[in-house]
Amino acid sequence: MKAFLYSVMGLLIILVITATTSNPVSNRIKEEAKAKGYMEYTPLEAKKLAEIRCSQCHQLERIAKYCRRCGPPFVVVMTHMERLMSQHQSRNPKKEILGLTKHQEVAVVQVWNALVGNWEADFRREDLVNMVGKHNGHLLALLDTPIEKRPIESGLMKSGQRLKGVYEEQGVGKAQKAGAVKGGNSQ
Repeated sequence: MKAFLYSVMGLLIILVITATTSNPVSNRIKEEAKAKGYMEYTPLEAKKLAEIRCSQCHQLERIAKYCRRCGPPFVVVMTHMERLMSQHQSRNPKKEILGLTKHQEVAVVQVWNALVGNWEADFRREDLVNMVGKHNGHLLALLDTPIEKRPIESGLMKSGQRLKGVYEEQGVGKAQKAGAVKGGNSQ
């Protein structure tokens, strides 16, 4: 019994040391914990994640050109990314495309909302819910979260960061940046 206790305590000590130091193993553990939602992404970590994962299929300049006239908000766009990633993979079978977990999807949506624009308020809530789909509860929860309570999005907005080459339309995003919009409207 004592041998079992000592081995469990030894394992716990090793895990604590690994998790609290900076090395490849602990970094991988933290990365996996964030991907599964056990730890939160910082705004800069989420930005790096979005840039790396989204640039697997298209250039960041393409994301910068996306605007309210191009299509729905990023929370809706994210629902189609899995299908588009598999299509891209089939066209480029030698290139490995890394998918996103639900927690990573939420982080990536917040990044592009902050760096490109958030036009969720331009759509009726019912339409957004229908486009996102009831099976995407994680994205619906994000939609119901006020922008100022979205840590990644509000953090990047406060820092003033924008994606280089973003299409700026006069007056777009002013209410969202001021925090007046709380996760879409219900016209």
